[in-house]
Amino acid sequence: MKKISMSFAIIVISLGLFYSINQATSQNKSVDQSENPIVTVTLENKQIFKIELYPQHAPNTVNNFIDLANKKFYDNMPFSRVIPNYLVQTGDPIGDGTGFPGYFIKSECRQNGFKNKLKCEIGTLCMARSKKYNTEGSQFFILLQDDFGLNGQYTAFGKVVEGLDVLQELGKNPVSGNDVLLEEIKIKTLRVDTFGIHYDEPQVISIYEQRNKS
Repeated sequence: MKKISMSFAIIVISLGLFYSINQATSQNKSVDQSENPIVTVTLENKQIFKIELYPQHAPNTVNNFIDLANKKFYDNMPFSRVIPNYLVQTGDPIGDGTGFPGYFIKSECRQNGFKNKLKCEIGTLCMARSKKYNTEGSQFFILLQDDFGLNGQYTAFGKVVEGLDVLQELGKNPVSGNDVLLEEIKIKTLRVDTFGIHYDEPQVISIYEQRNKS
């Protein structure tokens, strides 16, 4: 009887340990799966800053950004616009403020009917657009100071989580009257870690569709 009782106790303890290990593994997986994408931007001077993307607030915008990054669209891209101590902007393949990837995406901001509650505060990543909504493509800007007057007007979809000082220094560089840096600064690489989570291709608006809506 003693041998049976001891064997039973060993089985119970083993099952308990197995359950605990499985629970811990399950919890770790859920933590990993809840990770927001992290963008690592390396400049030509080897300085780095990182951005956390928020697909829960602007899902299609994040899909578009990741898709462009995966295609290395932003590699060797210059900062096309810098307003000292206010914002830095890039993503324009032409460089005159009109560049885009050949399509548009919808503005995922409150004034365009989307429930995006992200605030336009220092370090916030937003899509740039023309005066009209639904004209975002590839250009984005990062705020170097709070500007809550922009809340709901632009698609905010991420925030700098490391290296804000790098962008603040960049924002102190001399510019022309058109907010163009006198000495060009380029992104060397822009990569996104999605932690194994799949993000769909973006839903896009063709130039033809946009013209017909105008």
